[in-house]
Amino acid sequence: MVCVSFTSHRCLSFYYYTSPYLRIIALLFRNEMGFGGNNGLTDFKDILGFDLQSDSTRLVLFLMSGFALALGYVLCRFIVVSRLGRVALAIRDAENRTRFTGYKVENFKLWIFTFSAVLAGVAGALYVPQVGIINPSEFSPLNSIELVVWVALGGRATLYGAVIGAFAVNYAKSYLTAALPEVWLFFLGAMFVFVTLFLPKGVVGLVKIDELAKMKGRLKMKEARS
Repeated sequence: MVCVSFTSHRCLSFYYYTSPYLRIIALLFRNEMGFGGNNGLTDFKDILGFDLQSDSTRLVLFLMSGFALALGYVLCRFIVVSRLGRVALAIRDAENRTRFTGYKVENFKLWIFTFSAVLAGVAGALYVPQVGIINPSEFSPLNSIELVVWVALGGRATLYGAVIGAFAVNYAKSYLTAALPEVWLFFLGAMFVFVTLFLPKGVVGLVKIDELAKMKGRLKMKEARS
């Protein structure tokens, strides 16, 4: 979330750099290395001795997911308002200028990438027990593209925008893949194109525009009264 929100306009180069590693992991699954081949790892029955089919275990995992989301958001927010976050924004807007001022750009980028990987690891650890399966299809390029769509739909350069986009896109995915599975990919592509052309700042941008319009209206009313 942090990495994509900070560097949304460089997401393609970021994907090109990391996609070979995803391919390697997918090949590890498909080869006979004890990971289940194309079927992946399935039939998870318990976690730490607790039955995964139990309602109480499912509830605990759900609450842990919510807590992890809240904690991740707080940590990301802390980073954004910190010196590290300000340097990251400077790198996003003018990387060469930031480097010339004396900052080791590579160290900051590596730190943000590592922190993002930790968040992704925690998310995966909570995702697999609840879904009950992990296979090579989870490492497909489409899933990486979905992350970009989350941010684009919710709102670039905002943390809560990425959260809003994640909920909206995954709700649409859950509904369409069940009701109209052949439509989902077309819908995802159309949504990304629509947001890019007509909502460059995402849903959050609409709210901000409405707030600015209300503020202008209040100012005009004050000027008229005075």
